[in-house]
Amino acid sequence: MGNQYFCDYCDHSFEDNLHNGKKHLNGLQHLKANKVWYDMFQDVTAILLDEQKFLLTSQCDFGFNCRFSYMSDQDLQELSIQVEEERQAREWPLDTAELPEGHLEDWLEKRAK
Repeated sequence: MGNQYFCDYCDHSFEDNLHNGKKHLNGLQHLKANKVWYDMFQDVTAILLDEQKFLLTSQCDFGFNCRFSYMSDQDLQELSIQVEEERQAREWPLDTAELPEGHLEDWLEKRAK
């Protein structure tokens, strides 16, 4: 038995030769696992925009056998909620009702000292 290759994306090993390598790298399981891996590092807003753009422009003829990972309606709704929560968390200034009276003035006095 020859050397074994282990694919970190798919958690799968196979005999390391040219034919098996090409077959694995072009396989549906590897391509989907690869996309899922890189989507973990992508901004949530960018993922949502990509998915919405796909839904507006075309439909995939391959359905569930497609090599790309398209989200279900429920996944898109959850992603939209997450994007909205992140946007609200980044909003500035904070709601003034949350800050104690004179908070800014106290801070400026301490900073001046």
